[in-house]
Amino acid sequence: MADQAPTMKAVVFKKPYSVAYQEVPRPTEPGEGEAIVRVMACGLCGSDIHPYRGAEKGLQRDTVCGHEFAGIVEEVGQGVQLKPGQRVAASFTTACGHCWFCSHGLSSRCDTVQLFGWINEENSCGIHGGQAQFVRVPYADGTLMVLPDHVSFEEGVLVGDIFSTGYFCAKNALSALSDAKMAPSEMTVAVVGCGPVGLCAIISARLLGVETVYAIDRVQSRLNLAKNLGAIAIAPGDSPIDVACAASATRSGRGVDAALEVVGAYDALDLCFRLVRPGGVVSSVGVHAHDKGFPISPEQCYDKNITFRSGRCPARSLMSEVCSMLDKADISRVISHRVPLSSASEMYAKFESQAPGVFKVIFDPWA
Repeated sequence: MADQAPTMKAVVFKKPYSVAYQEVPRPTEPGEGEAIVRVMACGLCGSDIHPYRGAEKGLQRDTVCGHEFAGIVEEVGQGVQLKPGQRVAASFTTACGHCWFCSHGLSSRCDTVQLFGWINEENSCGIHGGQAQFVRVPYADGTLMVLPDHVSFEEGVLVGDIFSTGYFCAKNALSALSDAKMAPSEMTVAVVGCGPVGLCAIISARLLGVETVYAIDRVQSRLNLAKNLGAIAIAPGDSPIDVACAASATRSGRGVDAALEVVGAYDALDLCFRLVRPGGVVSSVGVHAHDKGFPISPEQCYDKNITFRSGRCPARSLMSEVCSMLDKADISRVISHRVPLSSASEMYAKFESQAPGVFKVIFDPWA
């Protein structure tokens, strides 16, 4: 039996703009269907920043943060098929693996879905997250994927959330254009927001055959990386119209065939609708934790024949598929920082402020 110390190190939410690295009770004695995972790598996600900023309210104080992790199965409860010692990655939400939604490729809407790292302050319902040395995983057989030997723990972290999400965003757009009688190589795609998910969307669009991908962001270091990934970098000016004109002028003048929104900001979604051509697609996976409403009316969508696709990525449904693509792309290029978990407070602040050179942060809970 592995070390059974009663506590572990973890990152916990305190209040807006405050997380702490501290000792917390270690999860033990997995229940039926559960597994305890020894976390070997975990990530800092843009979605973690919403409660950190206070934009997303209701997170209980001292909840263990984070929903991106990969590691080694430590213990399993009754009925679990996974075995101790197996290398696994988790999807960012739990998935039972057998309900109608899980069976139809929409694990993000599982009947029992829960987001790792979210416990409601009003009723204490929810589960702790993966920015810790150990994590309890409900519905372990449905939520965890055994990592192929060639996939690292770091890649497992990316596959369980941001790479699957970027792929989902790009694939949603291209599948909606299937009636346009265009090969992917003929399409133009704009990615609005070049944070980690946006960078993964660029990689995914290129893997799916798109040759012309515009990358739009306000942070030059992100644009530089996007360019290295094969995108055409466009720094936005003072007006979204400037960006729309710049993008459309570089090709046909009709606008882009698909605009991918990965920020979760009103202005980003508004820009997508300005960029997209008549009959084009806006694919949105950003978490819109704001009350500004929707930037376009049904009448405007009608007048432009726009298809709008949105929703939470069904990561567990896609993890095997995206793992099979890792031999074609080095997704670890989006990782900018590999740091001890004890650096969490510093890295949250840097990532939230979009500090130059900060893209994807991977934590080592044991360093």
